[in-house]
Amino acid sequence: MFDLLLAGGPFMFATLGISIGAVAIILQRLYTLWVKYRLPGPAYLKQVLDLSESGSYPQALQLCSMNRHPLMRILKSALVRADRSEKDIRRAVEAQAAVELPTIRALTAYLPHLANLATLCGLLGTIHGLIVSFQGIGNTESTAARQAMLAKGIAIAFYNTFFGLAVAVGTVFAYMIISGRQSRILTAMEQATTRLVDHLASQRTGAQRRGATA
Repeated sequence: MFDLLLAGGPFMFATLGISIGAVAIILQRLYTLWVKYRLPGPAYLKQVLDLSESGSYPQALQLCSMNRHPLMRILKSALVRADRSEKDIRRAVEAQAAVELPTIRALTAYLPHLANLATLCGLLGTIHGLIVSFQGIGNTESTAARQAMLAKGIAIAFYNTFFGLAVAVGTVFAYMIISGRQSRILTAMEQATTRLVDHLASQRTGAQRRGATA
């Protein structure tokens, strides 16, 4: 492997560095989205929402405190303000979401950029190989030497093209999988939060109307 990197020239090492960064981000994202921040089970989430809608806020808060998922912290921020105005509830949810959501989205957006960089480094390596080939043709009088330089330059070009595209394709493929998982988690979080906030807001509005009527 190291011999191939040497044969491909300096841009192969640049592409290698990009690939290491991409792999590190991919592993971090896989652990975060599939292990650390995996959504609570549907039954668990349904229990929290059902308790909230039945007015059992202490029990719902207890369930939220038992789970460390960002969604549970967002729901908790709404539940602790269940007796306040709709504006206060929504402001609290937005503030908590501003803290929690970046942990779900973190680093994912870098993957397409790394794929582009890998492609560009591969292209630079390809051009470098062509330059080596043309220099060998123009500066060498011996036919054997010209053929050797031409073969070396073409090899550099092909090594860089292949390696750059391979890293780019692998990174884009991983990005598609990670982005899909991330979108599903964010959508589920949004739906659960909207359901809870709408319920708390309607409860608060109903209480105010009953108080005004009384």
